[in-house]
Amino acid sequence: MCIYRNLIPLVASLAIAIPTLAVGNPAPVAPLAAQDATTVTEAFPASTALAESVSPDSLQRLSELVQGFVDDEEIVGGELLVIKNGRTILHEGYGWNDKELGVAMGTGNVFCVRSMTKPLIGTSILMLVDDRKLKLKDPVSKYLPNWDEGWKGEITIEHLLTHTSGLSMSKIMAMDLTSLSGIQAVAALGSGSVLEFEPGTSFNYSDQGTDTLTAVIEVVSEMPAEDFVRTRVLDPLGMQDSACVMTEGHALRERGCHKYNGYRGNWTSFWDPSAPPLFSFFLGSQGLYSTLEDYGRFMEFWVEKGRSRSERLLAPRYVRKALAPSEILFPGSTGIANLEATYGFLMQLWTGEVDGGDEGEREVVAFGHSGSDGTHAWAFPDQDAIVLYFTQSRGTTTGLRVEEALGELFLGVAFDPNQAAPPLEQYLGYYAEDERSRYQAVIMDGDSLALETPGRRIRQLIYAGEDNWKYRAKPSVVLVFDRNEEGDVSGFHIDDHYEYRFEAASDLPSAAEVSERVTKTHRLDLLESIGPIRMESTLRIEKLDIDGDVTTLIRWPNQFRIDSTARDQIEQVAYDGDKVWYSSTAQELMEMEGERAQQMREENTFAVFGDWLAWCPELQVIQHIEEGTQDIMILRAGDTSAPATTLYVDWSTGQVRRMDRVTVIEGMGRIGQATQFSDFRDVSGVLLPFESSTEIANAMIGSIVTKIVSFELGVDVPEGAFDLTD
Repeated sequence: MCIYRNLIPLVASLAIAIPTLAVGNPAPVAPLAAQDATTVTEAFPASTALAESVSPDSLQRLSELVQGFVDDEEIVGGELLVIKNGRTILHEGYGWNDKELGVAMGTGNVFCVRSMTKPLIGTSILMLVDDRKLKLKDPVSKYLPNWDEGWKGEITIEHLLTHTSGLSMSKIMAMDLTSLSGIQAVAALGSGSVLEFEPGTSFNYSDQGTDTLTAVIEVVSEMPAEDFVRTRVLDPLGMQDSACVMTEGHALRERGCHKYNGYRGNWTSFWDPSAPPLFSFFLGSQGLYSTLEDYGRFMEFWVEKGRSRSERLLAPRYVRKALAPSEILFPGSTGIANLEATYGFLMQLWTGEVDGGDEGEREVVAFGHSGSDGTHAWAFPDQDAIVLYFTQSRGTTTGLRVEEALGELFLGVAFDPNQAAPPLEQYLGYYAEDERSRYQAVIMDGDSLALETPGRRIRQLIYAGEDNWKYRAKPSVVLVFDRNEEGDVSGFHIDDHYEYRFEAASDLPSAAEVSERVTKTHRLDLLESIGPIRMESTLRIEKLDIDGDVTTLIRWPNQFRIDSTARDQIEQVAYDGDKVWYSSTAQELMEMEGERAQQMREENTFAVFGDWLAWCPELQVIQHIEEGTQDIMILRAGDTSAPATTLYVDWSTGQVRRMDRVTVIEGMGRIGQATQFSDFRDVSGVLLPFESSTEIANAMIGSIVTKIVSFELGVDVPEGAFDLTD
């Protein structure tokens, strides 16, 4: 068996699409002075809420909401710009640009807007259609001949614009971009991929599709894509504070934001303006750098149906077509009540029912896009309003709550962000759909109430009054707690889905009994006489097309070491019985502390297949259910005071079959992982699984499968092997 937990940071460092990503903080740079954006002309002259017929109180609540995100450490910093009738009624900075050096955010900052680059690529494609240089129904292979193969030969320009091509999320997530010659090389990677569905039959958000469109722009326009975007979009709109590639000496760097990844209360800097570019060439899927005012000009161009302030740049019919909701379901979310999230041509849409219209008929209420580093743009065309909310906190979900507040500001949807919650203890406990279903837990997550689905996610909850709790990351979803005649919480429901509260049955075996059976089944105690074991395993991540190798060394009673290699990236984790040690290609040897170290201690071979109570004294048996032919005992390594690991034991055999938990992945925040153990084999009396499949609750990664291919008993262990100093 190999330990799989240490593979996750390695995958994340590859998946973030950055050439190098250190675990520690980058070298600090000199403090930046807060400054306003410098543009050719004043973009949006200052006005007041009252002058533009906006409620000053609602606007103030929006500003206080964003400041609250900083105060609660949900973001490191942010900048907010509200434009009404072409005039600025709010423009503020919140929190920190560089938290380590205490540099305030201010206004006029330059952000990497990530996927907010996509609408500019959609605009560029439509301009070429308007120029009659290509057609929406043209096959991609007309411009990129190596795409003329099988179903890929049927992919059209429109399929790429609507994310209905069948292409995967990305082919470059696990690659060093400096190894590629440019956007044509990225497109060529897609031509060799296997489609996830027949083109035009489903929706799959795809960076690969947008990067392929970027390559098409180059072929059709006969110029680099960044030059086309600059000459046809940025310059005509006066977007002088935007850049397609943030080169080493670019003038905008001095206004660039430090970038952080993580989650609430746990943010780590991973880029600053002194660092090498995130992208060595222009990626149409995510490469643009811009200010709020500059991106506001772009949104204004769409509100004005293809006009800049001085000329028409795109025919109105193409604007209407781009903002028409796709018939293919878009699995998006929205914070605005009574609206649905959908998609057009590389543009996110928010739609509502048409008053007096036919059943199912919907109209666009708002449009815009978001970016994975924490940037958001919304336009409300009927209200002549544009809002830009940019953070540099990758992994934040606060944009949905800003969106919720915008419903009040422009659409009259009631919003109260400051409800006082009743005592939280009354809600804590275990819930299930029925006696055959696996449990969920309502827990404390820091100072927040949260719903934990083992192996999937932790959804923090916000009180909305009268036993109603909204998902913090998706406020349109409301969890309602139910009460019995005595007034006690008896369950919860979300729409028509009900779950009932339960207590662990009194006839279940104790945690000590289950732990004893596991210990007797897997017999790790035999390692005391067998000596250390070294296992060689293969690693496969199908979604990212990654193969690797893992070497695992374990020595009784509690020492382990794992060396992982994938695509020239190396990672090492070791536990010497006292401290957890870590090193990688991007990180020198360091002692791991806190949550990451505790996760490693809890997920090693001895903790999973040995004496559970020695590693987790708070273990408790929660459920006894049948799954197929297996008689399963479900145990939780903790109570409801915090998130905890869930373990599954086949009671008839004593084998550990599965482990669920939500873990911290560097660069991606907290993500669920569910590991299935199989192919159990006897190794001199020790029973170990020779295959482990970990499903990551992120569609971009999918499953990680490791298989033991060889093992060696009684190996000699060099001095320092378990503190990585050998």
